[in-house]
Amino acid sequence: MLGVSFVVFISVYLVPGDVARTVLGQQASDTAVQALREELGLNRPLLVQYGIWLWDLLQFDLGYSISQRVEVASLLGEKIVNSFILMGFSLFLVITVSFLLAVFSATHFRSIGDRLTIFGTLLLASAPTFWLGILLLYLFSVKFPLFPTSGMQNFYDPGGFWELVHHATLPAIATAASSIAIVTRVSRSAMIDVTNKTYMMALRSRGIRRRRLNYVHMVRNALPSFVNISGLQVGYLFGSAIFSEIIFNWPGIGLQLYNAILQRDVPMIQGCSLVIALTFVISNFLADFIVRALDASER
Repeated sequence: MLGVSFVVFISVYLVPGDVARTVLGQQASDTAVQALREELGLNRPLLVQYGIWLWDLLQFDLGYSISQRVEVASLLGEKIVNSFILMGFSLFLVITVSFLLAVFSATHFRSIGDRLTIFGTLLLASAPTFWLGILLLYLFSVKFPLFPTSGMQNFYDPGGFWELVHHATLPAIATAASSIAIVTRVSRSAMIDVTNKTYMMALRSRGIRRRRLNYVHMVRNALPSFVNISGLQVGYLFGSAIFSEIIFNWPGIGLQLYNAILQRDVPMIQGCSLVIALTFVISNFLADFIVRALDASER
């Protein structure tokens, strides 16, 4: 996280242009621009600015939004919740769909179904999130109006959970598509490797039924690989959700980050980037913890 904080801070200032000039507009006077630079501390050396910002960050102070003039943390609270809702739906799709596809493909190795699954996951992995989102939006919201075009709920008549599911379906599919392909292919390979282990050959020689062999022993011993790759996808989902939030106007941290970039709102860009990085770190830690617990249960 310390490395991420440094890269995020430095990369924003490497972008050409003057932040103060961008905020005030090109018609602003040099005096006004200089006054804003002094107010924001932009006239200090870069490393000094980083040290001050890092010290504030350690005190959970993300600074003030330049464009909206409010605390970054107060704006990010609701946005993070909305992004976690979308990521939750996406992760549910990744876990359920990829697990079922991996089990089906591994248990029907080299069959027509296995080859179709591999071909389908190759297509999904090659489809950019923004392209797939636009395609889904056109097909299922414009051409065939089955799902809403934007937002989390009906603005005039907010509904409950099922309305939220209705709004989240298309952005969740667009966000989860690439991860489904990756998790399916990695988990399938892990399950096939398990079937070739010596202990699996010993179980087959004892006459254990094929169904029990596949759905109990093979799946159970491939679970650590499945959990590990699924945990790695959480951070990727959070990043992919940026495109889905922009396309479907989902009021999450990705859309907030996009607007902050357009407005050169440096504190907001830094806050959003750090939240995404922190989510990735925590998800990887939890995945490692679960894998350790699975290994311990085996012993």
